[in-house]
Amino acid sequence: MKILCDRAVLATAVQLAQQAVATRAAVPALSCIKLTAKDGRLTLQAADKDIAVEVPVAAVEVKEAGEALVPAKKLAEVVGECEGATVSFEVVKHTLTIKAERMKFSILGFDPKEFPSPKDPATKTEFTVPAETLRRLIVRSVFAAATENTRFAMGGVYMERKAKRLRLVATDGRRLVVTRGDCSSATDGDTVAIVPTKAMNLLNRLASQPDDAVQVAKLDGRLAFTVGEGPEAAKLVTNLIEGTFPPFEDVIPKEHDRKVTCDVQQLLASVRRAGILTTEQSKGVKMGFNATELKISGSSPDVGEAEISMPLTGFQGQPIEIIFNPGYVTEALRLVDSPEITLEMKAPNKPGVFRVGQEFTYVVMPTGQA
Repeated sequence: MKILCDRAVLATAVQLAQQAVATRAAVPALSCIKLTAKDGRLTLQAADKDIAVEVPVAAVEVKEAGEALVPAKKLAEVVGECEGATVSFEVVKHTLTIKAERMKFSILGFDPKEFPSPKDPATKTEFTVPAETLRRLIVRSVFAAATENTRFAMGGVYMERKAKRLRLVATDGRRLVVTRGDCSSATDGDTVAIVPTKAMNLLNRLASQPDDAVQVAKLDGRLAFTVGEGPEAAKLVTNLIEGTFPPFEDVIPKEHDRKVTCDVQQLLASVRRAGILTTEQSKGVKMGFNATELKISGSSPDVGEAEISMPLTGFQGQPIEIIFNPGYVTEALRLVDSPEITLEMKAPNKPGVFRVGQEFTYVVMPTGQA
């Protein structure tokens, strides 16, 4: 194999492929990236036991077709250190030589045949969604998925498609997010799956071009995502999480008697400031609502206390004080691409619900009694 490619484009592709590499691989090939140069194109492949990804590399001149299998970490480090506009690759007996401006590296690799052959994900596309829409849904949901939980299904994102409506749901048991969007096309029937968070995060990075279409197909307990079209399309195939996702619709309060609409940036800044003087032991800010004002206070016996006020208009209901984890509130507010958000409350010991129209619903449990 002998190729010449744009350094910046290659670096981005290597970083993407590296996200799929197994962190503790029992098989050396699963700690590697496979490079395939043929038909004037370069493709990077990587996999772990659950995910396989294929990343095309643009701006490549293939002088000699071939394959290479090299450790992902070292390849990423070397490409990241290269300077100049282009880099060249040449493979001789499983050793990849990389040349850049005043630099030369030789990485010992493996036989490309050791890389597991990807299963053909070819099947009927169940639905297609614009990349811009899918990214928005992923960003608005994956942050709330459990990172440490004995209920394995909560470590993924619940994906549900009915007709041309797509819904992603995530929860860690203390908060729950439901976000919705439209598909551009869909087949008859519904699609339901629990997708690992690692796959969702990687898909978010693959779908970086807003105008791309993302085709989603289901096959033998896996989902296959194709981002873009033709030979330049990126592909991701992931196993799905088995088990039953929590009955999340039962968690969303159906009734409330307090409601207010706030400026997102103002609320974000106020909660963030009030949370500065909280600690892990006192991880909560008290939010006191009345007809004209919201007072947010945070304190810790060992650190101090803070009180932040912001004006309110249109508050509905009787005054209420409720305590939330400030991190849970600010994390969601940073992801909302809307100028305003509505907060619904029932009582100090009941969940609060943050909403942006019908597209974003975020349920947060209070951390204590106000």
